[in-house]
Amino acid sequence: MVKIRVVQSGFRTAWTHKVRALFMILSIMIGIAALTIIISLGKGTEEKIMAQVRKFFSPKTVMVVSGGGRMEPNRPVSFSGNLKLDDVEEIIRQIGDITDFDAILPVPGKEAQANGNNTLVDIVGHTPAAEIVHNLVVTEGRFFGEAENRTLARVAVITPRARERLFGTSNPIAQTIRIDNVPFQVIGVIGPRGMDPHGTDKDNEILIPLNTVLRRVANVDYVMLAKFLVHDERRTIPAAEQIKSILRERHSINPSEENDFQVITPVRVKELIDNATRTFNLYLPLLAFVALLVGSIVVVNLMLISVNERVKEIGLRKAVGARSNDIAVQFLIEASSVTIVSGAAGIGIGILLLTQIAKYMNVPFTISWSAVLICSVVSIIIGIAAGYFPAKKAAGLSPIESLR
Repeated sequence: MVKIRVVQSGFRTAWTHKVRALFMILSIMIGIAALTIIISLGKGTEEKIMAQVRKFFSPKTVMVVSGGGRMEPNRPVSFSGNLKLDDVEEIIRQIGDITDFDAILPVPGKEAQANGNNTLVDIVGHTPAAEIVHNLVVTEGRFFGEAENRTLARVAVITPRARERLFGTSNPIAQTIRIDNVPFQVIGVIGPRGMDPHGTDKDNEILIPLNTVLRRVANVDYVMLAKFLVHDERRTIPAAEQIKSILRERHSINPSEENDFQVITPVRVKELIDNATRTFNLYLPLLAFVALLVGSIVVVNLMLISVNERVKEIGLRKAVGARSNDIAVQFLIEASSVTIVSGAAGIGIGILLLTQIAKYMNVPFTISWSAVLICSVVSIIIGIAAGYFPAKKAAGLSPIESLR
């Protein structure tokens, strides 16, 4: 019964000083809200990146990119002209684990004209297997075939945004698009693909047979990258190592020299994603914890002020029989009650703000329940830690000295 009265007294006293309680609540609530938003937003951002990557990079994929250096999300891919179509064909010939492949050469920023409209688009050369390798969905017409690739046919498959800008609502099939004044016949339309992990708009492209791009558009003998699919994802890493060996031998690279190409595997993609989300998952939560630390210091200072203001009250309680332990518990309860309420309010406000921020940033709305649990535990710990020193000071006061 005595303990219950101490608890009730602690709560009553905490809410008696409303302004002080408000400052303590705000100091903790802001940090808890920030922590909830940051952890949940980091999780949502990672899910968005993973969804983008899964569109373009399955667990059975090995990608070879021309040129050395580093390949990172949200940065344009730079490449040199050292990856030849012969290299890709040799890889297919030597590695039996590969089921399909696509060699790719993009030619960005080309002017396309049709129906009196003109727009800038990215021309991308693909092999006929691109429909399978990239899971392309043809919504109208058809994709080009091997015969058209072999004969350098001037045919094109367009994407939704390119279609809208060039043809509006009219049927584009069998219509003519002029690219650098060279006519191409539209034979198909593919469904929306969105942005790739490097920020390239895949819905503003015109797809053309690779050999046509190499000979008629770009007039080069190299490709930017090649994407290979293996029959079993367990064979992805061995296939990647074989590809490295084949290309190093074909490019006459000495053992002491670095590769003039990049081989990207699902493991490497995971590393890139971890690097991209490190700011959300590590550094920003640390800033939120710093805010919480500042808030806890505010609570300690306000509770110490409360002890100094209530010296006579503490002395009187001790004089009529209150034990030091009861005094300490009371001040711990006052600090803990404020921080627990602050934590709950911070979590609630964080979730409400998260819905708007996620909508604004176009990331999935994901509540990280681990973040909610962490914030709940942290608010309790801060309450106990922030109340400890004031409680210790209050419990150590002498009743005789306090009543003078």
